[in-house]
Amino acid sequence: MNIFQVIDFYQYEMESRYQEKSMLTNLFTEHKFIGWLGLFIIFFSIFAIFVFQFLEWESNDNNKS
Repeated sequence: MNIFQVIDFYQYEMESRYQEKSMLTNLFTEHKFIGWLGLFIIFFSIFAIFVFQFLEWESNDNNKS
């Protein structure tokens, strides 16, 4: 058994035991409804900001003319 086989085996063993410990990952795997609800809230909040900003620009343009 050469050194490369030992390193390869050791890396294989480490990768098979690795488990993600991210809070964001847990949010989508364990609490799917809350995770997707959060994403929709963020998306619609950003969308609302763009819509209201556009309406403000349009009303300013209409007041100038």
